[in-house]
Amino acid sequence: MGLQQDRAMRTRRLMLKSAAEVFDRDDYASARLFDISARANMSTGALHFHFANKEDLAQAVVHEARGTLWRAARLAYEKNSEPLQALTDISHTLGRLLTWDVVSRAGLRLDNDRSRKGREQFIQAWHACVKRLLDRARQEGRLAAHVQSQATTCAIVAATTGIGVLIKGGDGDRIRMAFTGFWQGFLPGLAAPDALGGLNPGGTDEVVDHAVTASRYLPYDPEDAVGTEVAASEVR
Repeated sequence: MGLQQDRAMRTRRLMLKSAAEVFDRDDYASARLFDISARANMSTGALHFHFANKEDLAQAVVHEARGTLWRAARLAYEKNSEPLQALTDISHTLGRLLTWDVVSRAGLRLDNDRSRKGREQFIQAWHACVKRLLDRARQEGRLAAHVQSQATTCAIVAATTGIGVLIKGGDGDRIRMAFTGFWQGFLPGLAAPDALGGLNPGGTDEVVDHAVTASRYLPYDPEDAVGTEVAASEVR
C-alpha cells in the first residue's frame, strides 16, 4: 500500500468515526455535515471529496458496522459448537462490541432509522442467523419439542435488537446484565431439558473476549464486510 493510499484510508476512517460520533449523539435527521467535518477537523469540501452527501456517509458507516458486527458474530460462532450457547454468546459479543465501538453502535441505529431507505439489512441477516441456529438445535435434539421456530426467531431478534439499539457507550456492565437476564428467562423454555444444564446465559467469557477483540482489530475491507454478512446469515 502506497503512502497516498494509506493516507486516504486513514482520512476515510477518521471521517467515518467522526460521522458515527455525531450520528450516535444527534441521530440521522439532526446530524449536520458541518458538525461531522468540524469534529474531524476538516473542511466540508474535504468531506465531500470522499462522500457525496449525508446519506452516502451514513451508508458507509452502516456498511462498516455490518462488517464488524458480522465478523464478531462469525468468530463467536466458530468458537462454540453448541447452537444455543453459540446464539447466546453471539448476542453477548454484539452487545459488548456495541458498547465499545461507536461506528458499530451508530451503524446499527442508522440501519434501523425509519427516515432512511434501504434499512434493516442487519435485522434481516440476524433473523436468518438465529433461525439457522434454532433449526440446527432442533436437528441435534437440543431444542424443546414445543418450540415454534418462526415465532421464537422473531422474539429473539426483536429482544436482542431492541437491547442493541438502546445501548450507549460505557454501558457494558448494564448491557451484559440485560442480555443475561433475557437468556435466563428465555433459555428454560427454549432448550430441551437435558441440554439446559450445560448452557450459560451470561455467555462464555473466553469466546466473547476473543470475538470482540479480533473483530475490532481486523483491517477493514468492504468486500470482506459483505462476504462476512452473507456467511453469518448462512450459519449451519
